[in-house]
Amino acid sequence: MRNFKITFEYDGTGFCGWQIQAQGERTVQGELEAVFLRIFKQPAQAVASGRTDSGVHAHGQVVSFKVDTNMKPFEIQRAFNSLLPADIAVLEVKEVKIDFHAQYSVKEKTYRYTVLNRKYRSVFLRDRSFFYPYPLNIACMRKAAKHLTGRRDFRSFQAHDPLRVERQTVRTIKKMVIKKQGDLIYIDITADGFLYKMVRNIVGTLLAIGSGQLPLEDMPKILKAKNRKAAWDTAPAQGLCLMKVKY
Repeated sequence: MRNFKITFEYDGTGFCGWQIQAQGERTVQGELEAVFLRIFKQPAQAVASGRTDSGVHAHGQVVSFKVDTNMKPFEIQRAFNSLLPADIAVLEVKEVKIDFHAQYSVKEKTYRYTVLNRKYRSVFLRDRSFFYPYPLNIACMRKAAKHLTGRRDFRSFQAHDPLRVERQTVRTIKKMVIKKQGDLIYIDITADGFLYKMVRNIVGTLLAIGSGQLPLEDMPKILKAKNRKAAWDTAPAQGLCLMKVKY
């Protein structure tokens, strides 16, 4: 058996998330494993760096899988891209050590949330950004973000899911960058790990602060509360993209 690591991108619009669903809904994992079977004539499990929800995109998702084959990495990449649907593309295939695990070997991930901040919507960005037509105080949002960097308990930003109960809710946000380019606002968050919908809940709260619906002074209180009800609404899925995974 050989172990391979693939880096790939996908448009999450047409998927019910990463993980294979019981009712047979279209998922990224399902599409990949179907292609595994066609290429290698044997089943293989696609282990991702982490699960993405329905509508969430990826620019640099990573998967590892073990398979018995004599194919070279560039041959596997070529085969993948000839068989995968148009909304998934493999960027790189590497053979790695047998103990490499796409999820457990992760050191940090970077997510980007994109906000379209103007008075009129965009046809072309409707699946790639969150249309937010209200004025935003970027400086205030940056000040609020500073309260989130470092090792913190992010229980207030964890959405409830009985299938994803995590007792340990402490994570380290290594870097948060909020930048504005024209009508687009990019919120980049790099951390050693993320709780369920953590990024989207943080973004929703930052937007509430930036728009004046929530006082800047409330951010430390929200963290201290360790209660999801203390934070603001969850930002929509289409603005989120997994940018990079570091090992």
